[in-house]
Order: sequence, then C-alpha cells, then structure tokens
Amino acid sequence: MSVTAPSAPPHRPRRWLGLLLAVLLVSGGVVYTVEERERDARARPSATLTPPAPNQSAKPSKTAAAVAARRVAIDMILLRRAKAVQTVDEALFLRDIDPADKPLRAEQKVLFANLVEIGFTELGYSQAEERFDQAVVRTHGKSAYLVRVLMRYQIPKVDFTPVTTELGYVFINRNGRWVLTDDDDLDSGLGPGAHQEAWDLGRIEVLRSSRVMVVVEKGDTQRGRAIRAEAVEALTEVAKYWPRHWTGSVLIIALDETDVRDARFADEDIESAASAGSTFSSLPGQDTADGTVAGAYIVVNPNERDRVDEILLSHEITHVATADLGGYEPLWLAEGAAEYVSWRGIEAISGPGEIATWEQEVIDEALPALTSLPNDAGFYQNNVDVYGVSWLAVRFLVKRIGLKQVEDLYEDMGAHGIDQAARDRILLTRSGLTEATLWMALQGYTPQR
Repeated sequence: MSVTAPSAPPHRPRRWLGLLLAVLLVSGGVVYTVEERERDARARPSATLTPPAPNQSAKPSKTAAAVAARRVAIDMILLRRAKAVQTVDEALFLRDIDPADKPLRAEQKVLFANLVEIGFTELGYSQAEERFDQAVVRTHGKSAYLVRVLMRYQIPKVDFTPVTTELGYVFINRNGRWVLTDDDDLDSGLGPGAHQEAWDLGRIEVLRSSRVMVVVEKGDTQRGRAIRAEAVEALTEVAKYWPRHWTGSVLIIALDETDVRDARFADEDIESAASAGSTFSSLPGQDTADGTVAGAYIVVNPNERDRVDEILLSHEITHVATADLGGYEPLWLAEGAAEYVSWRGIEAISGPGEIATWEQEVIDEALPALTSLPNDAGFYQNNVDVYGVSWLAVRFLVKRIGLKQVEDLYEDMGAHGIDQAARDRILLTRSGLTEATLWMALQGYTPQR
C-alpha cells in the first residue's frame, strides 16, 4: 500500500515517473479546483445515462484526467519524502514544500532531522482518502487538495513489523506544480495521537543501547542517559519475573510535552507517571474496526522525568512485552500483571515486608470499596486503588495455578477475550474460576505470611 523507498526494487521510481509523465501529457497540466470537482459531481449522474456511440472510444473527461494527474503527482511527492529521509537528502525533502511558506519550511527541516535521527529501516507514505474543509480552502485557495496520509515505518529492533500512523496534508497547485502547504490543518479530524509522534514535536535526541531507545529534547543528554540506564535494569526485571520470552526492544519518549502520541498528561492527570501506548500495523478502521496492534511505545509524563526508575519502567515494559498478544485482555489482568512484575522488583530490593504491608492495605481498604473486579470502563478514573486490586487478583492466580499458567491465561485472553462470555470461558478453563467467582475468592483471601 505504501509508496516506499528505498527498499522497493530499483525500477519502481522509473515506473512511477513514466506514469506521471503520461498522465500529465493527457491532462495538459490542468489544475482541478474545488468548483470543478463540484461541477463534475453534479454532471456525473446525467452522463451515466448517455453511453458513448458504438465504435466511439470513451475519452476521459478533462476533470478525470486532472484528478489522475494530481494523484500521481502527490504520490511522487510522498515517494521523494521517504527517499530523502533514507538517503539523508534534505534538499530533496524540502523540494516539494511551498516555497512561499517559510515557517513550514523551517518546521520541515526539524522534522527531516528528527526522522534521520530515528533511523528507520522502512519508511513510506501513501494517500488514503481525500478530505474537504471549506475553511482550509478559503485559506489556501481553490486548488487546495486535502488528503489523509498513512505513514508506514519500522524502527530497527523496536518494531517487529512495520507500523502505521496518520497525517493530514494540504497541497496546492502553484504555477502548475503541486506543493505541500500545510501539515496540521486536518489534525482535529485524525485519530488519537496522530501527528503527535516523538519526531513531530520539536528537535529530538536519541540515545540507544542494545535493547533500549530513549527520545529526549536535543541537548537533554544527561537525563536521557539516566532513563536509559533505568530501562536496562527494568528489562532485566521483566525477563526475570514474567515468563514470556520477549526479545524486543523498548522505545521510551521523555519530552517536555503533555500530549505525545495517545498519552495526555494534563494537570488533572499528574498522578500518571508514564503510559504505554499501542502501535498498529493496521490502524483501527483501516482493515478491521479494532485495527491490529503491533507493539507499544512508552511515554513519560514530563513532570515525572526526573523520577523515572526501574520499578516504574518494569511496569510499563511489561505492557510493551505483552502488547502484541492482541489487546483483548481485561484491564485488571493487564495492569495486575504489570504490577506483579514491578512489585517483584520491589521485593527484591526491600524484602517481603513492604509487599505484605501493601497486600494487607488492599485487602482492608480497596477490596471493600468495590463490588467486583475493576471494570474496563472508568478503570483509570476510579478513585479506588484498582491497581492494587488487580495486582491482588493476579497474585492470587499465580498462587493458585502458577506463574507460567497465568502467562498462558494472559496470552489466551489477549487474543480471544473479546467479550465477557469469552473472558469467563477462558478464565474458567485455565483456572477453574470466572471473574465473578474469582472476585468471591478474593473476599475470603487470607495471605500466607
């Protein structure tokens, strides 16, 4: 689907160029305006009632030829943008930016530098559907072409498979040549986190180790190194305390931004220190309603960047290590498993006494405040210690059936727990309990000290 460079065969750009020239010769370089699109749409129904005369070849309308020419021209721009990043050619990347828009050109220079710094093994852009916004047309003129663009990429060692994000571009025809004149006018109509990737938000710096990649602001090197060191320790804890053999790497974004990807760290959300947000090989609504989860990136609350430690990151990395299982597991299981791993790390440092204290607090205070296992709806807005209850449920299951069996339960839930009936069936098969009977068992649970 993507127009990708340079992993495509060498002959592909030549084939695209030949198609572009052929269509331009047919169209005569016509600019297809909004008014012409509307006029063509009004004329189309009556035109279908009058078929061409016998032996008379149907010629494409002037408007249809212009549409075809425009599409190929935009595809070529997208191809050049991808190729420019992978060949580190800033001039090629800026070639198709509106020369009259100096702020946009400056922003695109920063974007180019960031994309090169990330170092994708695959990068491609493709047109999705055309959009329309009268206000944008008033701003940029009648030739304005608004289009949702899919950016498909793969970060080495981080992404097991290419993943997709989305952008909204506005192109105009300036003196017979299509150029990019805006890249954020359509943001409000895109999905959560679109055009809010780490590389979209100002100049960045990337710090790497064998399995960790940390993104910070340019020059924030010391903080990046500290987070990287904590992440390396956290990876060791995840490998030790969660049985799944996960060989991936983790991307941690620690920018001075409250909105990054689908993470929102507004003032009322300051208690959330970090978030692991999904990546998608196929976006929700692209091929299926839910999309296809490929993995996850960690985003750190900017107010918590100096307090990031291995305990926090072991929780988030557990989410990353389980992200590709499907995403249908209940939140009490997902958060409970992540808490289980991080609290095993605390136990290794502080001994069993601290865990025993928290466990008793959950039993005495959090359990009585709920009437069931924490629901997915409103989980993160609940004032009760739902993380503690979730941890207690997973801890109970580990003692009942064993850690490896809980991991198998998680994998089954992630892939198949699409509704309550499926979740109860899986839980009953693997533990002898449903969510309701698990909750009842927790009411009478007395920990063995």
